[in-house]
Amino acid sequence: MAVSAFTALLSLVAPVAAHAVVVGPGDPIRTPMEGSPWDGYRNINSPMCSAGVPGTVTDRNGEKHRVMLTAGHCLNDAPDIGLPIVTGEVYVPTTEGDKRIGTAGAHRWELPQEDAGLESLPAGFNGADYGIINLDPDVETTGASCSIDENGQSYGEPVVMTGIQDNEDLPRGEVSFDNLGKPICKDGMRTGRACGYQVFRARNGIWTVGIGVDHGDSGGNAYDPTTNEVIGVNSMTFGPVSRVMPADIAIQEAYGIPDGQVNDHFEVSDSTAQRDSTYRTFNEDMAADQEYARAQDSRDSQEGSVPQLVDLVDQLPQLPQLPELPQSPQLPQLSHLSESPQLAEIQLPSFES
Repeated sequence: MAVSAFTALLSLVAPVAAHAVVVGPGDPIRTPMEGSPWDGYRNINSPMCSAGVPGTVTDRNGEKHRVMLTAGHCLNDAPDIGLPIVTGEVYVPTTEGDKRIGTAGAHRWELPQEDAGLESLPAGFNGADYGIINLDPDVETTGASCSIDENGQSYGEPVVMTGIQDNEDLPRGEVSFDNLGKPICKDGMRTGRACGYQVFRARNGIWTVGIGVDHGDSGGNAYDPTTNEVIGVNSMTFGPVSRVMPADIAIQEAYGIPDGQVNDHFEVSDSTAQRDSTYRTFNEDMAADQEYARAQDSRDSQEGSVPQLVDLVDQLPQLPQLPELPQSPQLPQLSHLSESPQLAEIQLPSFES
């Protein structure tokens, strides 16, 4: 990998948290690639994702695990699928430097690439995309969903999650419209909070319009604003249509929990502790990566070698660009929740050869 050429130039000192950090749904996370440079402050050129809901899982053996959900492609360790191979360590980008919060646990990613043809349609509807982060012992969590966008703008107040929305499982290949018109909101570190409507669901996907997922929002928290239940994690986008990986399926598969029993085994973090760290934004880290690359290019040019630094955005899952988002997305008005969108008005995802 191109960035590995820099490692000989850098200190081998690993990041160490100065104090415990409080993390929650919607927060930014960084998952360093193998060979990612460390400048003594932050991991350079790390893939950027968002955090899902934290909580405690009690497995079938009665053992408890402190975990946090995210998207499976954010924890990728498989070669030759078009995504960066990450180390398995997970950090949050505070203004004091990167702080480790945990390591990758169970994860699955089986989604099509952007240039895939019609043969990818089944994977687009039914491919799993979930990741489990095993939290470090000193990490504090909050169950309040909140986020800032790439410019540091916040939309709305923190929303405390009440549990996991545990829907009846669907067989692969089956689609249900039993969620048509129901509201959904998402938090993510790229576009912040936005709300829209659910259209239909498959086993591994809640398809939505209006929530505006973009690169970096992956793994962030999606929830029902009428019940404050966690619906899932941001997964992918086809134009204005976004897909959310159901949280109940992720927990069931990762821990062998039967359908309908997720909330008996998963307890959302009941803490409402305030986040005590100020996070760096997407744009701040992009600018810092570009500045680092220019400095390295200048140094290596003088030495007769110019290694190329991988562009961060190119390392994120390649999804179509969304239309420009409004400056201040509004939460759905409860008085209008009964108004379901008409099927004729909904543009389903298209797959071009």
